[in-house]
Amino acid sequence: MTQQMQNDRLLKSRLKIRHLRLITALDEYKNLHRAAESMCIPQPAASKLLAEIESIFGQTLFIRHARGLTPNLQGEVMVRNAHVALRTLLLANEEMSALSQGHAGIVTVGTVVAPMVELLAEAIERVKAQHPKLKISIDLDVSDVLAHKLLDGKLDFSLARLPYGQDPAPFLYHELWGEGIHFLCSDTHPLTKKRNLVLSDLSAWPWVLQPPGSPLRTALEREFSAAGVVLNENVVNSTSALAALIMVDRSTYITALEWRVARLLSGLGRFRVLTTNRKISLEPFGLLQLAGRTLSPGAAMLYDTILELAQATGLPHRTLEAGSISN
Repeated sequence: MTQQMQNDRLLKSRLKIRHLRLITALDEYKNLHRAAESMCIPQPAASKLLAEIESIFGQTLFIRHARGLTPNLQGEVMVRNAHVALRTLLLANEEMSALSQGHAGIVTVGTVVAPMVELLAEAIERVKAQHPKLKISIDLDVSDVLAHKLLDGKLDFSLARLPYGQDPAPFLYHELWGEGIHFLCSDTHPLTKKRNLVLSDLSAWPWVLQPPGSPLRTALEREFSAAGVVLNENVVNSTSALAALIMVDRSTYITALEWRVARLLSGLGRFRVLTTNRKISLEPFGLLQLAGRTLSPGAAMLYDTILELAQATGLPHRTLEAGSISN
């Protein structure tokens, strides 16, 4: 059967929202009885729905075992797209409701900390000046979590990196810029009185850093290792920049932040950037969206404004089609 014939068969099938709801419920509970309960239907009805779904697609989607059900490879594809389809319908309802109330629509954008400091904030300010009733929500998280939220249909797009190991095929990526890492301490820290700092000067002090495996932590550890310097074992791991800043403000802890964040915070008068003889850089950030999914008018306005600002400020950017993103 050709791909076109398969697509026609799916469009002519009786796939319903309740089928998608069962798929997502099975993904959550991994148990047919509990999935049926969550939908307020009897288990035999849920079994019939699952049989209908597998008949529509012409293949088994879930592996049955004593503990319940788990999706096979085809089932994982169906689970992911069922989440996206349901989320898209909910967003369509929210957007139509917003338009009926005189708003310009709804945008949910994900971001890691660094781009949020200047580029996203300026883009939002510019868009809201023209469309004050546009509802914009910001989801602040790490890149790998944001990528999964995109796949689940919870975000319109994100300012982030494509995480290592993530399949690039579902995404469209506009690379924007790279960031340098800078060290931040309190303005009363003893190191602020020392000149010509090297990494060994910093190594003896306690740290609060992003968890092991994060891009920033990996780049930092790689640079310390290349310099032959052992990082202090007294390290607090935190994904929260706010928690890190509180610890830095109250003690002799040092943290590492992207340059835009460090520059902004050092201007507040409570923190100081420590400059060393080593330049540490992170992988570039970019705009990440699902390939083949059209952005809503509000999301497209914000997306295009970010690209315009990046170009106006001289930030290099390039577009990589789905599947061509290098790790």
